[in-house]
Amino acid sequence: MAGIGIIIMKKILFLLLILVSLFACEKSGGSSKSINTDFHNYILEGYDITSIAFDNLGNAWMGTFNAFSPGDINKPELIKHNIELNSSVIYNASNSLIKDSIYIWDIAVDNKNNVWIGCDGLIKFDGINFTKYYPGNTIIPEDFITSIAVDSKDNIWFSSSRVASGGLVMYNGTNWNVYTPHNSALSMNGISSIAVDHDDNVWLAQFGYLSEACLVKINDNTWTEYLKEELASPPAKLRNIAINSKNRVCAVLDYTLDNPDYSIQRDQIIIFDGLDSKQLENPGFDSIKGIIVDNDDNIWCVISNINEEFRGSSLAIYDGSDWLIDSMTFRNTRIETIVQSKDNNIWLGTANGVYTNKH
Repeated sequence: MAGIGIIIMKKILFLLLILVSLFACEKSGGSSKSINTDFHNYILEGYDITSIAFDNLGNAWMGTFNAFSPGDINKPELIKHNIELNSSVIYNASNSLIKDSIYIWDIAVDNKNNVWIGCDGLIKFDGINFTKYYPGNTIIPEDFITSIAVDSKDNIWFSSSRVASGGLVMYNGTNWNVYTPHNSALSMNGISSIAVDHDDNVWLAQFGYLSEACLVKINDNTWTEYLKEELASPPAKLRNIAINSKNRVCAVLDYTLDNPDYSIQRDQIIIFDGLDSKQLENPGFDSIKGIIVDNDDNIWCVISNINEEFRGSSLAIYDGSDWLIDSMTFRNTRIETIVQSKDNNIWLGTANGVYTNKH
């Protein structure tokens, strides 16, 4: 009898193991997509990284500036970092047109691996020579270039604007096309963010004075303005445009200039499909400083903490249904910029180096 009992127990254990295995497979196959938030890879200690872009040769291009430190430490530099070799080349005032007095707002790389730098003008680096374009040698209206995007034809679209002056510029390598409220369908001068979708449409986040904001789509010669009337509570600014795989536009509604009291109105994220906009529920964030959409359509947000105990940043990811929030990892440092590399890793440029979630 004892032997029969042992055999029965073994059969029961065997069945349990099969059930556990089947359950595990079902959870793995039916569960939501996995999100890697392990940012254990760390490079470029001591650098305040304000912008990041990638070329097709395996390099990351980064702009630096430490606005909170005096003297030599806050002089801007352009870093070319070879990802595979983990080696860097530094360009600054001693060997390039990266002057000590500028701020590198944005970096983009075209299909020919030319690097375009937004600062007090537009700087092009072809790997050998630096060329600077500014109001003194072109028809660029403003020496304040904060957002750059490149379309499939290597047209360079960039903001050259302030609240009540300038506008959008498109450079095709030969000609400069300047668009302002005086000669185009733009209703405002300010442009805070530019993105190109998968159909080569150009999207602009426009702003004017307080509570003046809209989204503009440029399709060849057709310009369409959205959201100006749809937003019941107009934000002070619309910014941080990102495009998901379905060609929907994600953006931040920034209320901080209008209403610095976060208990009354917090920044929001919208998803716009060209007809309707969906506003994501804010689970208690303060100021949303930046967003990207990864290749799995997760929305990554950089949140600025106002809690005195945590002077750094929080990281929040929306997977389409739920929020994953990390308020501890970067609580002691500012996340300045967030991007996804060509090999699908997330790069965080911070006030003290770069963190990646590379496997």
